[in-house]
Amino acid sequence: MGQYHKVYNLDKREFIHPHRIDNGLKLLEQVGHMKSTSTALFLLLANSNGRGGGDAPKHELIGSWAGDRVLIQGDYAHESDHGYVDPEELEAFTDISGDVNEILALVDD
Repeated sequence: MGQYHKVYNLDKREFIHPHRIDNGLKLLEQVGHMKSTSTALFLLLANSNGRGGGDAPKHELIGSWAGDRVLIQGDYAHESDHGYVDPEELEAFTDISGDVNEILALVDD
């Protein structure tokens, strides 16, 4: 079957659900193409967008996670893993996948 991963912002209590941005849930299903979880994460963490050629179009979410603690945790995570957060706590986070789809559409044109 495989382990399913999601991206969590521990400071803002938000997460990205890979299926809702057209990715698989397994770790390597989320990298390697333009509309991927890894692209979304890179855009959310960018702290200086819009100052030079090759930057992404302006969007309020781009850079909004810069400086925050971010966790990529699978459903097979164990308490002994570095950065482990109890899955029950993660269930209360806000899903921002719809908004992330907007920024991915901007860069995938």
